[in-house]
Amino acid sequence: MCKLLCFFAAITAFVGLVNTWDIAITTGDQLEFYTNATKTRNEGARFRDLTALAYDAVHNMLLFVDKQNDNASIFSYHLATNKYQSLVRKRSLENIQGLAFDPVQRLLFWTDTNEKSIFWISLKPDAKNDAYGNLLIKMDYEIPRAITVDSCRGYIYWTNTNITRPSIERSRFDGTERQIIVNTNIFMPVTIGIDQKTKRLYWADDKEGIHYSIESANLEGNDRQTLTVGTNHQPNALTISKNYVYWVDWGFKSIWKLFKDAPPNTEPTELLHFSNEVPFGIVANYQIADQLNGTSECGELLKLSQNKSAINDSFSIPKDVGLFCLHGVKVEGTLACKCSPGFTGDRCEISVCHNFCMQGDCSLTAEGEPQCRCNRGFTGERCSVNVCNGYCLNNGECALLGETATCKCPTDYEGLRCEVYKVLTTELPSPLSAPANKACNCTKEHPNAAQVEYSAGSDKSAQFTPQCDQGWDNMRDPVIIALGVVCGILCLTCTYLVTRVLQLKRRPRIKKRIIVNKNLTPMTARPDQCEITIENCCNMNICETPCFEPRPAIRPTLGECKPGKEEKKNLIANMEYPEEY
Repeated sequence: MCKLLCFFAAITAFVGLVNTWDIAITTGDQLEFYTNATKTRNEGARFRDLTALAYDAVHNMLLFVDKQNDNASIFSYHLATNKYQSLVRKRSLENIQGLAFDPVQRLLFWTDTNEKSIFWISLKPDAKNDAYGNLLIKMDYEIPRAITVDSCRGYIYWTNTNITRPSIERSRFDGTERQIIVNTNIFMPVTIGIDQKTKRLYWADDKEGIHYSIESANLEGNDRQTLTVGTNHQPNALTISKNYVYWVDWGFKSIWKLFKDAPPNTEPTELLHFSNEVPFGIVANYQIADQLNGTSECGELLKLSQNKSAINDSFSIPKDVGLFCLHGVKVEGTLACKCSPGFTGDRCEISVCHNFCMQGDCSLTAEGEPQCRCNRGFTGERCSVNVCNGYCLNNGECALLGETATCKCPTDYEGLRCEVYKVLTTELPSPLSAPANKACNCTKEHPNAAQVEYSAGSDKSAQFTPQCDQGWDNMRDPVIIALGVVCGILCLTCTYLVTRVLQLKRRPRIKKRIIVNKNLTPMTARPDQCEITIENCCNMNICETPCFEPRPAIRPTLGECKPGKEEKKNLIANMEYPEEY
């Protein structure tokens, strides 16, 4: 018995610990719970991107939105049992911003800003709901965002964030008696909450520019009060507790709080600050007994709160709510789906062809297995292999010829895949067999490479380095030819000049030699007997020559000397090269 009592005490303490939290928030893929600004626990192993959040204090249940879930959009989480349940099927292109629950009528309401509509479903066991939710109000110009429920009087309140005509409105649960309660001195009311104890509405107005305000009014929209104003905050969600107003601030990635009864323009207090994830939704643990104390209009809600054990036994979300098999049928008596061939997943929502074929079209076999028909140029079970990938070697260019890959090789290579170097250097000729140059393809890397062929019986293991005729060089050969021409011209010029100089240096010679008797009187005394060779007188004036051969006689006298052109011609006629003079 002692052990049993200890067990029940432990269970009671655990349940009390679970219910002991001040606020809960959605951030990233987590549900987080805080007490005195300290995180006590978190949930969210199976979720992706949690946004809007609502709290049912009667049934101790959280309701939230996971906008990245493939199957459903709205879920419930029972705090006592830690059980999750999908509630509403996911719409395409939906954007759920506000969420509220009425525990009396068991009605769940939400806003969709893309659809400009308010939807609802009933969580009663015998309710007939559309899997996507039932349309309550369709709007033309208004953009509904935040929503809250007055369970005592049967109203829903929501904010309209169309800045051309912003407002706060309300209607009955069935959409009737719709009316605007606030539409002046307001810019963009992004969130709203209700306090049953004070019978007041609280909202955050994200004003133009960097300004914001936290305001309140009675349930009719009158007696407006401004709790605080400031700058640089970007409020998103708001909740009410017994003593405080809490809101999420995207500008500072923070949670702020302010006393409900604080004097006007009181500065708020930063409760939590986040470094990475940005919080989205927030709810406060505001017990029903604290809200309804002394409120006569909330009789039904008060009865539910006083009879919580009966509620927990009787209230249950229908098993079929949120359970839908997209491509299959439900298994009788269970919450499982039997998927049609070609589909898988908890709700048969995933096609086996989804992302199966990388580059091709997927189809199903008779057994429901995926198979691919690859696009041109791809192969493999999932068409993930490019036929040109790594096919051409040595920087060859791959192209498709029909369904076959072909290679355009660079100049140095050939072969089906450009795998053969055009110059063979591995087989060498024998010394007895001279190679015959067959082709040459010289490059900077192989300047002496040549293809050779060998005669039969040659020793291919002998070492031989074939030479390559490199052919015409567009840079080198024209320069060599020009230099050769210039050198030839210079040689001819030098030959001509040397020949000319030699010709000019030659001196004339006299062909005749006349020698006179030199044994007689000296020349100056006897001019008729000269002892001088005429060739020694070639540079003398004819008239001054003491010895010459006169025309009429062999030994003329000086008196017979005829100076003038005739004697000059006579001397020139006796030279070896008279034509040069």
